[in-house]
Amino acid sequence: MLSFAEQIPMTSEAIAQSCNTNPVVIRRIIGLLTRFGLVTVKMGTGGGARLTKKPEEINLAEIYEALDEGAVFEVPQFDENFHCEVGKIVRPVLADVLREAEDGLKEKLKQIKLSNVIERVKEKLQENCVR
Repeated sequence: MLSFAEQIPMTSEAIAQSCNTNPVVIRRIIGLLTRFGLVTVKMGTGGGARLTKKPEEINLAEIYEALDEGAVFEVPQFDENFHCEVGKIVRPVLADVLREAEDGLKEKLKQIKLSNVIERVKEKLQENCVR
């Protein structure tokens, strides 16, 4: 949403209304993006949030890392009373496989710029307007 606003700051209320969510949720996300230097916030009248860089300078891995949602894949932990020998071996192997998959995801996200996503959204909007 911020990337579509160009140089006009967007308020958390405006973004929340567009996303059909609570402004508090948006402020939390903006806070995370701000800590990573992807967004800047101006307080007061005429204030709001906007990107600190051009969309072509931001890759999706940066956004993914900023949002810090934890691991995509989680392998359940076993307590010390777990006695299945196969399970004890499978868990760390599966954890390694899933960690490699997430690393692959991050590498792919590094290749995709925010501007690529914006362009695809604009294309879809045009397709929907033509119908």
